[in-house]
Amino acid sequence: MMKAGLLALLTGLALYYSSIVQASDKHGHYWIYGVGRQSCSTYLEARENGGFSEISYKNWISGYLTSGNRSSEDTYNLLGDTDFHGVMVWLDRYCKKNSKNTVYMAMANLTAVMYPRRRQSK
Repeated sequence: MMKAGLLALLTGLALYYSSIVQASDKHGHYWIYGVGRQSCSTYLEARENGGFSEISYKNWISGYLTSGNRSSEDTYNLLGDTDFHGVMVWLDRYCKKNSKNTVYMAMANLTAVMYPRRRQSK
């Protein structure tokens, strides 16, 4: 009986800690799909030109935010009271100052800034 209780406790702890650990390989690396791998300067060109290229970035950013909402603890909406237009303005400013960074890095920075102001429940 004691073994079963200990096993249940260890299983519960393993499940809890696995849910808060970020996934990557043994070196801390992971693959980034889509336009998130592109530089901020390329993002700014797409914003200026509009069309399909800009839509591709907006779709990727929407997916990134949705994933962040789903995977961040105690989070309903990472943006809090900010709307999608506010995100785009923030990214434009960030990318103008950090043109060699990737869009993924820009979004990681945006997430860090927004997280304390996130909406925690619906």
